[in-house]
Amino acid sequence: MICPFCKETILDGAIKCRHCGSMLSNANPVFGTSSDSITVDEIREFAGANPEYYIQQFSKFTRSGTEEFCPTWNWSCFGLTFLWMLYRKMYLQSLITFVVFCIPGINLLMHIVVGIVGNYLYYRHAREKILEIRAVPSPLDRNPVFQEAGGVNKWMITVGAIFAIIMTILFAVFFSTMIALMGQHVTRITI
Repeated sequence: MICPFCKETILDGAIKCRHCGSMLSNANPVFGTSSDSITVDEIREFAGANPEYYIQQFSKFTRSGTEEFCPTWNWSCFGLTFLWMLYRKMYLQSLITFVVFCIPGINLLMHIVVGIVGNYLYYRHAREKILEIRAVPSPLDRNPVFQEAGGVNKWMITVGAIFAIIMTILFAVFFSTMIALMGQHVTRITI
């Protein structure tokens, strides 16, 4: 048998995965309480890129049968923060993060905090959107709707690359100017 959360091989009929600790009470695990639960298939359709990673991470937030925060780590969220949120279509969270980053002295701390809570923020975003889609009665298959509402903004890869190039140029100009000014200051002292 394969664990639906971490995709590791486990014993047939296992109740709990020995690798990730997820409860395996049914074939299509749910996340959340019974009234607002979402299934692995819905998450898989919603997440688009890299769904197995998010299924495994989301399972950590509902292990006890109720939804609760548990610290996880997301390198993409840590390094790219508001760009990662735009990539994952979390527009409001991205705007808030960008504004907070403009506060001097909080940048590194914010990267660390967002790296820890990023998966939980994405879980809450995905669950909210999936429940919104399910609230609208539809005789059609909802998978295309999940894919459209979720998934990723592929254009963010281009924006991220342009952003990285601009930041590299700005850092190079800034540090070369600083080094040149320090060099002039040192030569004045020694002469």
